[in-house]
Amino acid sequence: MFNVYREEWIGDFRFIEYEEFQLDKPSYLVVGLPDAGLVSVIAASHMIKKLEAKEVGGIDSYYLPPVAIIHQGVPRPPIRIFAKERVLIVYSEMLPPTNTIPALVNALLDYAMRRGVDNVICMTGLPIPNRFEVENLRSFFIPSTKRALEIGKNAGIQLFENGYLVGPYALLLKEAMRRRMNAIVLLTESFMEFPDPEASAKNLELFSKISGIGIDVKELHEQAEVIRVRAREHMKRVLPGLAQMRKEYEYAPPLYT
Repeated sequence: MFNVYREEWIGDFRFIEYEEFQLDKPSYLVVGLPDAGLVSVIAASHMIKKLEAKEVGGIDSYYLPPVAIIHQGVPRPPIRIFAKERVLIVYSEMLPPTNTIPALVNALLDYAMRRGVDNVICMTGLPIPNRFEVENLRSFFIPSTKRALEIGKNAGIQLFENGYLVGPYALLLKEAMRRRMNAIVLLTESFMEFPDPEASAKNLELFSKISGIGIDVKELHEQAEVIRVRAREHMKRVLPGLAQMRKEYEYAPPLYT
């Protein structure tokens, strides 16, 4: 069973830590919340596995659905926190209710600042209507600061210049800009309504370039169909929430830029 080493309320969210831990420098917070193609969730899950990251805490709130994650007979909060050397991973297979996302984003960034995180990385999908026909997926990045812009360009990633970003990562990016925190949203072309491990693999490769932390993505490619089938039910549960956030806006560029 987990013992609570430390806990604190940040706004309406309770952050629980099971043990003391420190992040090496430069440190990265990876946020994995359900989004288009479950790209973020698949990438974060694979990262946890490959890095052998340890579960060090979790996030709960009265405003989240009454859900407990049961793993090896032990209940965990619906949002879990993992750590390994320079990486802190916030992972959830459940999409928080739309009205709680702004408060959650602010709480996450507050926690990141208290933990001395240097860079926030979000890896998500960029839905395209013809994904079935596309083999060579394009990737882009959106930075929150000049320093984040330099990091993305030095990694050879193309800047996402015009378009819409919808959902938790849009809010996170705007709030990071306001706080002058270094945040990068990585976007790779993906399915909207089907799990997309290939897009997750591409984003993880970009994360490795940015951070210098090698993550083997061979398994994501080799077991793409198995992962797709396994994650299909999760995708079905997430889609209504994504529709409520109007994710379809990401298909089209704005009329004026």
